[in-house]
Amino acid sequence: MDLDTPAGTVFVGALTFTFIGLLVYWIAGTRASVVLGIRKDAPWLFRAEGVRAQGVLIGYLGLVVAVGAAAFSLMSGWLGPDARALSWTVSWVSAVLVLAVTVLWFGRLLIHVATGGKGIPDEPEEGDFVEPDDALDDVDVRSARQAALAGDWGPAAHLLAATSDHDARFGRLFVLAATAVRRGAWLEAWLRARPRDPNALALRAQAAALRAWEIRGGEWAPQNPERFLDALADAETYAREAIEVTPTDPSPHVTLVTLARGQQVDAAEFERRFAGVLALAPAHRQGHEQALQFRCAKWFGSSEEMFAFARVVSERARPGSALCLLVVIAHVEHAMMLTQRGGKFADTYMESDATRAEIAAAERRWRSGPDGPSPVGRAEAHNLLAYAWWLAEDPA
Repeated sequence: MDLDTPAGTVFVGALTFTFIGLLVYWIAGTRASVVLGIRKDAPWLFRAEGVRAQGVLIGYLGLVVAVGAAAFSLMSGWLGPDARALSWTVSWVSAVLVLAVTVLWFGRLLIHVATGGKGIPDEPEEGDFVEPDDALDDVDVRSARQAALAGDWGPAAHLLAATSDHDARFGRLFVLAATAVRRGAWLEAWLRARPRDPNALALRAQAAALRAWEIRGGEWAPQNPERFLDALADAETYAREAIEVTPTDPSPHVTLVTLARGQQVDAAEFERRFAGVLALAPAHRQGHEQALQFRCAKWFGSSEEMFAFARVVSERARPGSALCLLVVIAHVEHAMMLTQRGGKFADTYMESDATRAEIAAAERRWRSGPDGPSPVGRAEAHNLLAYAWWLAEDPA
């Protein structure tokens, strides 16, 4: 191919544009990106993902033009200057063929780059969906749940009676309560056989709380406010009955704290309910998580109040306890709130050095137990950290 021709000049220029585009793409992903004026808090065009997308686009278009120019030059050299019309036709057809073959692939690549790896141009395949299971890695509660669904409440009763750790007990109570919401004949049979069984009463209260929230629905405003409030009142009655029968069990106290948001109790009443949890289990993880929800901005507090609470609790938590990660939940909650203003606000927040540092510090404290992380809540902690680090764009 003769480069000392107009077509050759276009070919060289197009390859130069391709090189520049790829160079910009590479620089935007390194610490040298500051020379391009890239900032995390800048508009999309001047953030790393925006600049990288521009570099990829320039490189791609330059490559397409280079293919067309090369085809023109080769055909012109082969057929001679008298066949310029045919050379132009071959040039355009070559460029169009390259576009037709690569445009879908390039579109996916461009979306991936432009969104920082979060864009999904196609619907996920059915095999990519995983049905979540609150039981996680607890094989004992899985076995008790299976027996309960078959109508045998005995294994659930034995399991709850044998579980002394307050967090592990409430986690199992939650899984069995969710099962009772779907199919509750086994719990009714248990209550008929042992109407004053503290485990059955605590389970009934938590199941009633979950049923109330199902009635409410997942929208911002309750779907059926009157039915929701009635269901909450029933759940409170059950919880207080369980407390009366077994005043040393923190589980129904946690249920009361959970109900507080839906019932819109005042701050004094909420603190009384939360004090009931702390008096029996000062480090109750699920109790603190429910208290965090009450204090966050989307309910009855603020981001400042939520973080102040989460930081104190996380710092005081015993090393190895999943309660060390309460501040990580606060960061995820805050990111979800920022998403309402726009995804870039949440991304910028989670990817900031300060947010990443606090998440890392909480994780180190969780991992620094005498024997490593406590097995209680470990699976949930791993899921939480995986989600937080994914939001923070830190694959490692």
